[in-house]
Amino acid sequence: MMVSREEQKRGELLVIRPGAIGDTLLAFPVLSALRAASPSACLTLVGNAQVLPLARWLGVADAVEDYGDLRWSALFAEGGLGQDELRARLSQAERVVCWLADPDGLVRRNLREAGVTMATVAPGRPPAGEPGHVTAYLARTLGLTFDLASRGREVYRLPPVLLEREPPLFPVAPLVIHPGSGSAEKCWPPARFAAVVLWAWERSWPVLVLAGPADRERLAALVRALPASTPDRLKVLIDLPLLRVAAHIQRARCYLGNDSGLSHLAGLLGVPTVALFGPTDPALWRPLGPAVVTVRAQPLDQLPVETVVRHIEQLQCTL
Repeated sequence: MMVSREEQKRGELLVIRPGAIGDTLLAFPVLSALRAASPSACLTLVGNAQVLPLARWLGVADAVEDYGDLRWSALFAEGGLGQDELRARLSQAERVVCWLADPDGLVRRNLREAGVTMATVAPGRPPAGEPGHVTAYLARTLGLTFDLASRGREVYRLPPVLLEREPPLFPVAPLVIHPGSGSAEKCWPPARFAAVVLWAWERSWPVLVLAGPADRERLAALVRALPASTPDRLKVLIDLPLLRVAAHIQRARCYLGNDSGLSHLAGLLGVPTVALFGPTDPALWRPLGPAVVTVRAQPLDQLPVETVVRHIEQLQCTL
């Protein structure tokens, strides 16, 4: 969505945050803090197209643009922007934040040549060995006073109008499971997820399983490990837009998933969340939210089912 002339008059904060779903979601608390620090400004987020509708509906951004649009590649033009369309676009902004790698300084130079006087260009993740969570690091790049202990517990909720468009699938809140992730090493075995499903059924909890395009094999393996006749207790949703996924997650009794974008989404929505970590460090990448537990095992396939269900039970007991 382009910025209107009225919004431009307010002064625009243009934030460019490439990356996967989880990377973008982890920036949401920082964007909220940035908006609070500049309440009269219009904040435009340029990022992952899948996440942008969420940014608008959750009130994180006033306007959004897809970083996948080819014009943004001109940020790295070695010959400068010239009279490129992007030059005019950048010149509209009062402040530009680029969370991306710029080892040769091309982005900085091109922003300067476009007339951007307030610019922050920093890698999207902290340098190797720097302690702390990625969200706190992003806040530091902007010089924001940012308390991760409180900001990391903020809850984002979809408005009722969106929930009404996506009716619930069960009469009671389900356990929501996402068995996939960006790589095999980050995924708990499907049979272990199936064991958690059986555990939930013993407690009369229905189960909703979410899957994306890369999760089909894991989903099939999970379903094969379950009894064949379970239509009233199990639903599966595949390849839904993120807004629709968010509506179902927001209604969950609890969420269980690997280190993935949907785990970050569940945490931000305030849903009790158990996130399973293997090779990645939860100190840097854990989901944020008021009711998030991270469990780490290396390798992840050594994590027992009993440990996971214990954490689910403990979360339920604290509600």
